[in-house]
Amino acid sequence: MMDKHKLNLMMAGLIPSQESWGMGMERRGKDSLSWYDLNINWNTFPCEQELAIIVTSWPGQLKWLKAVLKNYRLSGAFVILAYDNPFFGFGNLGDNQIFQSLPNIQHYLLAHSMVVHHYTVEPKKRDGWFWDVRYAQGIIKNFKNIKYVYCTNGDCLIEKPEGFKDIINLLGDADLMSGQSTESNIHTCAVIYKAEAFHKIFDAMAELMRVPIIGSRSPEIMLREIVTELNLKLMHVPKQPLWPQDNSVDMYCCYNQDSTWKELLGFRNLFAEQETSWNEGLEPLPQKYIDDYMNFIYFSGEEKNTICKYWETGDRRYLYMWWDIGESSDYNRYYALLEHYGDKPIYEKTGEGFSFHRK
Repeated sequence: MMDKHKLNLMMAGLIPSQESWGMGMERRGKDSLSWYDLNINWNTFPCEQELAIIVTSWPGQLKWLKAVLKNYRLSGAFVILAYDNPFFGFGNLGDNQIFQSLPNIQHYLLAHSMVVHHYTVEPKKRDGWFWDVRYAQGIIKNFKNIKYVYCTNGDCLIEKPEGFKDIINLLGDADLMSGQSTESNIHTCAVIYKAEAFHKIFDAMAELMRVPIIGSRSPEIMLREIVTELNLKLMHVPKQPLWPQDNSVDMYCCYNQDSTWKELLGFRNLFAEQETSWNEGLEPLPQKYIDDYMNFIYFSGEEKNTICKYWETGDRRYLYMWWDIGESSDYNRYYALLEHYGDKPIYEKTGEGFSFHRK
């Protein structure tokens, strides 16, 4: 009997294949596989999974997407990348902008399927988010075997892909559960739904989205209102991530603090953590979460000249530069040449979250 999980990882390039596929359909290589084996054991993969994972994303999340998709693929679930269309006809893009705006081949390998919705004008994290999920829903509706849908963002990573069994057990007889929620807010960056409830919710959202408005609709407000209207059962997780400042619920998990989602899935909101590190002079994310594709093409010039140089060289002078230009208030931002932080590279950590400019 073929190990389907091993085959799943091999097809994504996460474990090496020793086959020689050009030697004929029936030939078996060192992995004892033939092209016929793949045909029988792989082509119906989405028909066999009970859990589908939708990863919504846009160009601003490409810097994290390889690590994010890799760990969702490791779960064994059916992974759909739902990507915003980044192009429109008001101007022409050069090759560099195209590379900056599109997933690379590893993203296509790490997702089982991919959808790109029509171009939307208003904020990508609002209207664009809905259409990402709606297009992915069209795929899921074709597979009656899918019993659960986990919907997340392209900067939200899990470090315990085996934890979905625990999440599903925790969900119990409820219809949906978010990693971060209150009575008035169901945050949409990491939600698991029973498939029946998922389809009811997004079919109802589609009726709202048929009516154009000036601006955009909030995903959290729509989700909360529709869950109430449909009388669906929402479960709040036992342990919410809390702001260290006032113990209110931190919807973005900015400090990688303890929570049910962290304990069971190893959940991390990479963008929120990185932004907090930048604003507050904290240690940045480990390099293993970063995609250095085409010399960090997914990062801005400001990032390339500071934090990317730190990841590349280990020289903390670049980290100090990054902290100084990352103050929350632009009145406190400080721009200096590398030599301002020392004439020689600094590789040792000499203080907790400080830079030469900050007090």
